[in-house]
Amino acid sequence: MKHNRGFLRRFFGGTPGVPALILPALLGLTALSCRGLSPAMDPELAGALEQSLSPQAEELVSTGVLYHDQGDYKTALDYYQQALELAPEHPVIHYEMAFSYIAMGDNETALELADQGLAGAKARNMKDIIPILYDLKASALDNLGRTGEAITMYLTAINQYDPSNTLLYYNLGLSYYRTGRRDEARETIIKGLRINPNHPSSNYLLGRLCMEDGQKTQAFYSLCYFLLQEPNTERSVEAYNTVLYLLAREEEAIGVRNNGSFTAADMVISLSFTLDEANPEKSDAEKSKAKLYYIFTTLEEQKNNGKISRSQGDELWWDFYSPFFYRIAGSENFDTFCRYIGITADPQANEWIETGREEIEAFFEWLNQYPSQ
Repeated sequence: MKHNRGFLRRFFGGTPGVPALILPALLGLTALSCRGLSPAMDPELAGALEQSLSPQAEELVSTGVLYHDQGDYKTALDYYQQALELAPEHPVIHYEMAFSYIAMGDNETALELADQGLAGAKARNMKDIIPILYDLKASALDNLGRTGEAITMYLTAINQYDPSNTLLYYNLGLSYYRTGRRDEARETIIKGLRINPNHPSSNYLLGRLCMEDGQKTQAFYSLCYFLLQEPNTERSVEAYNTVLYLLAREEEAIGVRNNGSFTAADMVISLSFTLDEANPEKSDAEKSKAKLYYIFTTLEEQKNNGKISRSQGDELWWDFYSPFFYRIAGSENFDTFCRYIGITADPQANEWIETGREEIEAFFEWLNQYPSQ
């Protein structure tokens, strides 16, 4: 199941270059809320509820959402059904019900509910809800193996209703990826990241796609940014191990492939392992930090000096990722960054998270000053 309600909130709008990062949930840390009416309610849906539901029905839906987020989907559906009796054919209630059915693996029922929600949203002219209902329906179709139909749904939602929703681009890109349409997947994911570069799954998928295609620099930057957003999940383990692999001597033995305008940058990454030989007494963590500093500073400086060429379509890496990480490398927060993205490989992670809470929060506060610097 690829639909993820938690990603519906857009934390950043406009062109890449001025991120506004949200401190993720990290073990004992408290995550910022991604929903409005309850600790997890989508802002779009919350607004619709406030405008068109009675307080009693609104409370029932909010309670259902809480149960859903705890994994108790049947109880959630009971509350949604009660709300539906008070507000028949309400599209937001149908959305929440469909979302729970997808979580339960009943995609056929989810499709029916999504269609009912779409009919109700169009009849009520609730334009903000229509694209995410299309997204939900497309996700159910994709889960059923009807990926071609899902792609049509995503394109309809983007082209007719919401061309600025990164989640739609991500799910469309994932459908392209699953069907082997790699160029379209890459282009679509990048379009979404231009709108919101702080979408973790988009950064992860782009990094994975680039790694599979032998594009070291693109994979390295995308996965490092992903780890900054999502440092402690199963995907984080894979992403961090991939970054370590790119920094290792074993990877260098494969050689540098032709990667277009990124070939020279790939060489910088491949040669970073030589720093290990220059500092044999350092710990693995210290060696990784030295290599990250070398890559972040060298790539940006060579780009600025014209030693690394760039082509149309490279803007995400050279205008966003590269200056972003260069700024981190030159700051007093670099040590915090290196440890933070490597949480999954740190045996003392829990202790550091507890004792270093203020340090981590100060790091994210500093990052969020980026637009003014």
